[in-house]
Amino acid sequence: MSIPRHMVTGDPFPENIPGKIRLYSMQFCPFSMRVRLMLIKKKVEFEYVNINLKIKPGWFLEKYPIGSVPVFELDGKLIAGSLVLAEYVDEVYSKQEERTIPQDPYKKAKINMMISDHLAKAVGPILDRFYQREVDVKKFEKAIANLENILGSQNFFSGEKLGYADYMIWPWMRYLDPLIIDGVVGSGNYPNIERWKQEMLSDETIQKCRVKPETIARYRNSVKTGKPAYDQE
Repeated sequence: MSIPRHMVTGDPFPENIPGKIRLYSMQFCPFSMRVRLMLIKKKVEFEYVNINLKIKPGWFLEKYPIGSVPVFELDGKLIAGSLVLAEYVDEVYSKQEERTIPQDPYKKAKINMMISDHLAKAVGPILDRFYQREVDVKKFEKAIANLENILGSQNFFSGEKLGYADYMIWPWMRYLDPLIIDGVVGSGNYPNIERWKQEMLSDETIQKCRVKPETIARYRNSVKTGKPAYDQE
């Protein structure tokens, strides 16, 4: 699926197609990537409308005043929030035997604990490091070391098989490659994470959503200038 350009202030509203899902997104937004992964895994047909988050179209703010992405729209009904949408897509667009989120209450709770207690705590430090904000380096290293340790005792964040938790953290972990390219993170420092990343890259859903590390690195460098280049090939 080609990536459409990011719409800005003054761009006209693209008319909806009745019965077709629309995902308001941003190419490099990890929260949006979560939803794209789930939609693609479930083989759901949808269209992107990418939003330039620095100069958002007025019609997008009228539609969703909070102004963040991802936003899912179908026939005038809107849903927002990456984890809310990931679970919604899994519930609505899966046959029972194809569910990605465990349906056993205990297993589901354990996966949600992994996301909230471990993966969510790594999100902030990774984004701060990626966007070159004021960074607590020790906090970043501690968060990544915790993930490295988890993968030392199991193959995936979801357990012994690739699953929901892995898809939910992947959009942030792909930021580590540009950090290695830019020399921020040492190559080979986290062998368990590297092994996991290679396993993830062999997954069909990940392959369909993949953005090259060099492309993400160019976007990261554009952020330094204060003029993020959202439209990257």
